[in-house]
Amino acid sequence: MLKALLIDDEPNNLDNLEFMLKHDCTGVAIVKKAQSAAEAREWLTTNDADIMFLDIQMPGETGFDLLNNMDSSYLERIKVVFVTAYNEYALQAIKASAVDYILKPINIEELRNAVQKVQQAFGNPSVAIQQRQLIARLIESVNNTPLQQRIALPQLGGVIFVNTDDIVSLQADSNYTIIHLTNMQKMVISKTLKDFDELLDQQQFVRIHKSYTINLRHIKAYSAAGGGLVKMDDGNQWSISRRQLDLFLEKLKKTYLMFSK
Repeated sequence: MLKALLIDDEPNNLDNLEFMLKHDCTGVAIVKKAQSAAEAREWLTTNDADIMFLDIQMPGETGFDLLNNMDSSYLERIKVVFVTAYNEYALQAIKASAVDYILKPINIEELRNAVQKVQQAFGNPSVAIQQRQLIARLIESVNNTPLQQRIALPQLGGVIFVNTDDIVSLQADSNYTIIHLTNMQKMVISKTLKDFDELLDQQQFVRIHKSYTINLRHIKAYSAAGGGLVKMDDGNQWSISRRQLDLFLEKLKKTYLMFSK
């Protein structure tokens, strides 16, 4: 019986995958459902699994980050299956590395095939070593290839897809959000700023005020005057609240080369 660890930031996705594994796949026992890389990493310090069903794009740390920080000896033992809705560029990298992956929404036959491949791999030491080497190459490929992430913005009668790198900042307007883009255009979206904060990459975007979230890559200048003020590439200036200042400065240091004093 394979002990399975499921990792996905969406509880519904975890529940759906658990249901499919229990009802449509034989020889699999769910031992843990984790909603973040950090939760999975902590669990793995005192527990063990045979197979990891891993989402790639998660807030904070991605699935690649989790694998990159895992002990190589553990990667020799555990089998990894990516369960992802990631963009085409990452999928190309996965295909090139021949690592198992399943696209969302999950197809039952693809899930069964992935489980069967893992079951056949056990008892074959060379397969474990090969997977570790493939994952290492995959992580290197992804780290060295800048991937543009796109966000689907709801509009009347449909959606518009925008590269997140093109978002300079987001401004709260009651139950709406004004998106400021690099081309100086604005978009008004019927989602709250909190909705965007939960969706966007927290390593790239930071909430600096109850009314503003900014893209760290589009900061032009920062001033400590008046408690904190940030000027963006598009000319907009936003104030930083006291509550968010420490978080902003911490992420600023991680994003830019800065002198110690």
